[in-house]
Amino acid sequence: MKKKEQTDSMVITLENAIYMGMKNDLAFIIDTELFLYEHQSTYNPNMPLRDLFYISSEYQKLVDKKSLYSSVLQKIPAPQFIVFYNGTEKKK
Repeated sequence: MKKKEQTDSMVITLENAIYMGMKNDLAFIIDTELFLYEHQSTYNPNMPLRDLFYISSEYQKLVDKKSLYSSVLQKIPAPQFIVFYNGTEKKK
């Protein structure tokens, strides 16, 4: 029987995730991916733009500002956006 390897994970946003008056529902990192979960009860065609703002805010928290100017590549987790929609309005 193989031994199961431990996976690194970290919750990065549950509280104080407000950006421009908006907040995402949940964000966490598993291995090399950053998952952003959002629940919507109303249709919003601007979710891709909102996700861009959310991920930008999270990346700013993860990266040391001094490191941006170094000659070393800063590795960041790949974003994965998941939106749960339970509204009745259809895409226009």
